[in-house]
Amino acid sequence: MTSVIEVKPSATTERQNSPVRTRASLPVVPLARPEIPDRDRDRLDAMAARLLREEPALGDSAAFGERVAAGLAERGRALAFEDHSAMALYARRGTTLTEYRPLLLTGDGDFLAIGERPDSDFEAYCRDVLGLGRIERLFPAPGAAPIMRLSRRIMQDADAMNRLVEAARRDGVISLIPYYGNGGCWVLGREIAARSGSQVRIAAAPPRLTRRVNDKLWFADRVTELLGRRARPMTQYAYGPAALTAELRSLARRHERVIVKVPDSAGSLGNLSVSAEDILSPSFVELRSWLIETLTGLSWNGGWPLLVGVWDSPAVGSPSVQAWIPEACDGPPIIEGIFEQVVEGPEGTFVGAIPADLPDGWASRLAGEAALLAGLLQRLGYYGRCSFDAVLAGRTLDEAELHWIECNGRWGGVSIPMTLANRLVGNWRRRPFVVVQREEKLAKPLTVGQAIDRLGDRLFRPGTRDEGVVLVTPRLLADGRGLHFMTLARTREAARAMAKDGGALLLGQA
Repeated sequence: MTSVIEVKPSATTERQNSPVRTRASLPVVPLARPEIPDRDRDRLDAMAARLLREEPALGDSAAFGERVAAGLAERGRALAFEDHSAMALYARRGTTLTEYRPLLLTGDGDFLAIGERPDSDFEAYCRDVLGLGRIERLFPAPGAAPIMRLSRRIMQDADAMNRLVEAARRDGVISLIPYYGNGGCWVLGREIAARSGSQVRIAAAPPRLTRRVNDKLWFADRVTELLGRRARPMTQYAYGPAALTAELRSLARRHERVIVKVPDSAGSLGNLSVSAEDILSPSFVELRSWLIETLTGLSWNGGWPLLVGVWDSPAVGSPSVQAWIPEACDGPPIIEGIFEQVVEGPEGTFVGAIPADLPDGWASRLAGEAALLAGLLQRLGYYGRCSFDAVLAGRTLDEAELHWIECNGRWGGVSIPMTLANRLVGNWRRRPFVVVQREEKLAKPLTVGQAIDRLGDRLFRPGTRDEGVVLVTPRLLADGRGLHFMTLARTREAARAMAKDGGALLLGQA
């Protein structure tokens, strides 16, 4: 069964906001820019000052040279790339299914770097059908190690570096748009700046701050400080196998389901959700052995601490707030949308998002608290795309508690389609759109050309057909492993029906 993820206008009242300085290929369309009261601004200032005193290099990019800084240049060319190699658990799995997503963030003349299997048909589709512009692809030679950071491969490829350096030298500046701000992209920026003598702007936070923001334990501590202990689910640190086992058994005596998380992994890859019965039935030694064996099977590298917590159940929602954090001179953080995450399985595997259908009071509270969290990150030196995931714990909205569970300081499965929709229709709220994202075995692999042929007149074509199917990435289709597309239509019902029809066509069921 195809997974359908619907996006519609939020209940939050849209405000008039000042323009945001970004590139044309990265439109930021505000839903809200909540005003932070003076007393909260003072708290944010004090908290940020303390964190920077405790960790002076937290938001500092000085190590990468005076020509390299967080931000985006409005002129010049950009390099976009998606590199998961520094993300816990991704590196060992070599995930490349989404490496073409950054193409949707590029404009005419920009560079796109990929790690394997160029897909000229998908590049032509984005250029000729969607009208996103003519990109220049970089395909650096594989590294000596089985898995090497794409940024390092670029630096070791003389042709790729020469092209980037020449572009930076000619324009006086170049922008890097990475999946997230790991050390590799910042070192690449330093090398381009050193060889070209030009400015380099990186649309991400410095590496140390990026690591902290994406660490679920660090984020839980910030939520507690800023919003109070009740603003997050029960969360503990576990510094070794015995502590992990003991903490889980203690929580399982009081809660139906508990969870272990690798704190610096993305999505659900590092989640291990276990029922209380399965925790309490085996002996302490048996449970400890099983936990370590199971976590190792998830490609965990043995690092500590791990997060031990309670799986909120029942829950009436799992909202995600999409934000853009600009440079401080451009004003406070912007809330672009509030979505309900769609998850499957005991680990809560992310398969997409639907619009959050919430009363105005809840929507305002989510936007307001997310703005506080984003305001703290901005004061620490964060720049760029960010989202905050939460759970509405309880049986009804009237009794629910708002628990913030993690921060995604990076691009992702909601923000990239949202940005693409803004590019295609001007404002994603003008056109309800649906995203289909699912790993599912196809009868046989499909090339982009074959997918286009199957979709026929249901294919979205800007300026010609403003409703239809948009392919988001090619890898799942090409591997015969699933679907990844979105549909745009004039009504939610039409978009949903179009998604089902499009899925059936691609699966050969219509």
